[in-house]
Amino acid sequence: MNTGSFDQGLLSMTSWVGNSVMPIIAALMVAYAVWKFSRGEDFERVMWGCLGALSVSGLLRLAEVFARQGTGANQPFEALLTLADWLCNTVLPVYAGLEVARAALGISGVGQRLNVGDDWLRHVVAAFAALSCSGLIRLLEHFVKAGKAVALMHQVVVSNLTRVA
Repeated sequence: MNTGSFDQGLLSMTSWVGNSVMPIIAALMVAYAVWKFSRGEDFERVMWGCLGALSVSGLLRLAEVFARQGTGANQPFEALLTLADWLCNTVLPVYAGLEVARAALGISGVGQRLNVGDDWLRHVVAAFAALSCSGLIRLLEHFVKAGKAVALMHQVVVSNLTRVA
């Protein structure tokens, strides 16, 4: 029974709390927020707590991915590559979806409008910019994986030099 080390036990406990307990707490908080909403009470704090619980789980999984990057001189580069990949391929499309929803709500007039002509166009531009950044990073990843990044960069530089001359 005492075959494991303290470090392994701490890792197992952290993984259990982050991957099992926190999502269950988040689900219970959503149920509690729905109950408070149905009674006409303030429910925003409970929803922020739910987002916090899910953030703990997500950040723990991100830390696990970073820890599995390997060792040696390439570890910082691989960690930054994984961070950029996660940010541009996961976070930015979700953010774009939220901005599209905010624009749709602004156009339809849901909620109380304080100003005539809500700033829905700003949300559309933010969604377009987020999707553009995500798409550009995916395109660059494709070029790097296909081994065509150097050839493409050389072609761009040569074409720009011939235009100048």
